[in-house]
Amino acid sequence: MTQQELARSAEYSVQHEYEHATVTAADGRQASVGEFYGDPAVALIDGHEQWCAVAGEGLVICRLEQGFGQCAAYFRQPGEVRWITALRQTGAFALEWQDEDEAWHSLVFEAVDVSAYAPGR
Repeated sequence: MTQQELARSAEYSVQHEYEHATVTAADGRQASVGEFYGDPAVALIDGHEQWCAVAGEGLVICRLEQGFGQCAAYFRQPGEVRWITALRQTGAFALEWQDEDEAWHSLVFEAVDVSAYAPGR
């Protein structure tokens, strides 16, 4: 099995092996981001290394510094799934995501709400 890197910063790396995505810190800590049907398509790491986002079948945002590995899922509930093909950071806690129709959408968040996340969604 081969891991593929989706994003890298000075202290973190986001990779996936088939449908499972993980984030790894330079000190060796590793956290599961979750399962993505059809493999994750894209990831980004916040410019200040506070969070990362992984997308494909929906979007998962995970904390990197304080609360490492705590994640929140978006657009992954049945009937609400969005297929995301691109990401770009637009603010400290804001990003834009592109759907399969090539339309861009905004998401602003203040903190990762771990109550919204269930691994494997």
